[in-house]
Amino acid sequence: MRSHHKQSPTAKHTWEAHSTYTADLGVPDRRRYRRTPPGSPTVADLVRPGDTVSTSYSTGGVVIEVKEYFYAAPTSETLSHFTIVYVPPDRATKYRDSDHHWINECVAVGDRILMLFEANRDEVFVVDRIRPPDTQPSRTILIT
Repeated sequence: MRSHHKQSPTAKHTWEAHSTYTADLGVPDRRRYRRTPPGSPTVADLVRPGDTVSTSYSTGGVVIEVKEYFYAAPTSETLSHFTIVYVPPDRATKYRDSDHHWINECVAVGDRILMLFEANRDEVFVVDRIRPPDTQPSRTILIT
């Protein structure tokens, strides 16, 4: 059931940057960022080309590339984050540049893939893994 309460005229909503893009546009940056702890797996360790991903906002597909970038934060830190490039599942074997989609500013926190800015609650999920190339399929030999 919906609540139809009106916000009081004195209540003021504070907007907060959810990405480097919105921060660059001048939206207030509260300087609260997620980081991958040293020695922990990065986004590139958690998701690989060929894996299938989905997001908390109902997008996703087959990963074709994972790229690392850096953000020069106003805190004087350089923060690592990743972009996951994917294509729709039905285009995974043959795709054009126009099929590319991007999930930007991804950071690994434990076994989760979250966004760099804490104000952004989006999450990426690996829903299907491609078999690692060094894994041999199991074979059964019948000896009679």
